[in-house]
Amino acid sequence: MMRKYAISMLVAIFLVASLFAGVSFGSSAQGHSTDYIEGQLVVSIAEPPDVNSIQSADHTLMKSVSLTKSGFTIADSLFGQDMGTFSVQQLDNDVRAAAIEQMGLVYLIEYSVNDYKSIDSAKEALQTTLDDLGLEVRYISENRKVYALETAALEDVSVQAIHNNQRWHYDMIKVQQAWGITTGSSSVRIGVLDTGIDSNHASLSNLVNTSLGRSFVDSTTIDRHGHGTHVAGTIASYGSVSGVMQNAALVPVKVLSDSGSGSMYGIQQGILHAANIRADVINMSLGGGGYDRGMDEAIQTAVGLGTIVVAATGNDGLPSISYPAAYSGSIAVGSVTSSRTRSSFSNYGTGLDVMAPGSNIYSTYPNGQYTTMSGTSMATPHVAGVLGLMRSVNPSLTPAAARDILRNTAQPAGSANQYGYGIVDAYAAVQAAGGGGGGGDTQAPSAPGNLTTTGKTGTSVSLSWSASTDNVGVTAYEVYQGSSLAATVTNTSATITGLIPNTTYTFTVKATDAAGNRSAASNAVTATTDSDSSQPSSWAPGVSYKIGDEVTYGGATYKCLQAHTSMVGWEPANVPALWLKK
Repeated sequence: MMRKYAISMLVAIFLVASLFAGVSFGSSAQGHSTDYIEGQLVVSIAEPPDVNSIQSADHTLMKSVSLTKSGFTIADSLFGQDMGTFSVQQLDNDVRAAAIEQMGLVYLIEYSVNDYKSIDSAKEALQTTLDDLGLEVRYISENRKVYALETAALEDVSVQAIHNNQRWHYDMIKVQQAWGITTGSSSVRIGVLDTGIDSNHASLSNLVNTSLGRSFVDSTTIDRHGHGTHVAGTIASYGSVSGVMQNAALVPVKVLSDSGSGSMYGIQQGILHAANIRADVINMSLGGGGYDRGMDEAIQTAVGLGTIVVAATGNDGLPSISYPAAYSGSIAVGSVTSSRTRSSFSNYGTGLDVMAPGSNIYSTYPNGQYTTMSGTSMATPHVAGVLGLMRSVNPSLTPAAARDILRNTAQPAGSANQYGYGIVDAYAAVQAAGGGGGGGDTQAPSAPGNLTTTGKTGTSVSLSWSASTDNVGVTAYEVYQGSSLAATVTNTSATITGLIPNTTYTFTVKATDAAGNRSAASNAVTATTDSDSSQPSSWAPGVSYKIGDEVTYGGATYKCLQAHTSMVGWEPANVPALWLKK
């Protein structure tokens, strides 16, 4: 548990709607926030080669005279040993190992602001001190603040009687049809990273699992604010209201205080806790602060361990979605009104996955109450609930397959820029996840057609093809180089890289659906790479890049740091974890 004096300084955002004027929200376009907690830094050190070295690194930092002389102290650690000054978060061995591999050793470090003229000078001094100690620094970043967001006014949705208040949004996303397949399961765990949950509420008490919950801001997971309880009731509740799920294990992970405050570091702790208890879904109706490498890596760790992460796009009404929804590991959710149009406050643009009702949503509230709130905070738990239903019928559903199902079964609503893939469809999504009865979906997609070569260089070949059809929707296309899988993409084009100049290759494509059914192969095409491979190719989405590959983007050359298949929103200038500018 972090020390009280440190927590009192931390500020985070919950996307809550009220009748008051809103505060500015850090957009994803900013990428970096200058609003940080003075006197605190978050540092990540590269993973040592063995466990004893990890313990040695902790000891080196805790006992370092040079660190103390420079005015730095270790305030907290995500993974280190208990050195008597802080309580290390307990994680299962496999979760801890996966997190360290992804994130390095992460520490919260404090210093006196009077000792340094700026935070940049403090970061430089800490870098030098850690280098002198022989530790490999992955990054040093600010512990950024983000702020509560409020919309200026509620949307114009007519007030209805209590039993009908939820009808329009559940009709819109076809929840009642999905309940014909499943209403949820007590074995499905939903981690609600928020202000806590009122576990005594008459519509929630049977579903909230406080023994699995944890607070990273105070001593209780009880919600004294209201936001977390409202979010939880939309995910799963019963009685006077109903959540998208009627049976689930709601796990309160309190990362926002009673005043709606928290920090990037605290939210990382919450993400790792949810992954450690094997949460099926994490709901984050919070955001802001710009890109943060530690948050990105925490989400990637959770996703790698099988947890599906859902986050709100933000309430600025701007054409750029906010973090943490903007991270590639998150499913980004925007808000629509009862007329199926984008809520005026809902952020949109590149990276938006799906939409859900978020204007005037009626749900649970602390002390046995019920109330109406608006925001992308209210849209996100609708999708978290749908994902919970999907995991109810298919516990082994992967995060990648879940995202593909949501996208491919979404109801068309408008342009991709404004609505992503469309409005979530609970019924179609649950069917596609394996809840169609009779053992699930067994029908394979049709074979892709008209495979052609659209371009080539000395080391790459670009391909395109016609879309396949399927009874519940194609989730991916597999591109084969001869008999070997060369790339998996979700659109109908791909660029295969890492080829040898002046060499002939043969390619085919197959389509797959969420149930794992695979189509017959497309027509085969052959292509001979160019002789000259001296110039790097331009970055493009749908390309499988390997470590060391070079691309050009925006007039600059970048080198690939991690093997991955590119997608829109992962441009080299936007994702420093994947690309190094030369």
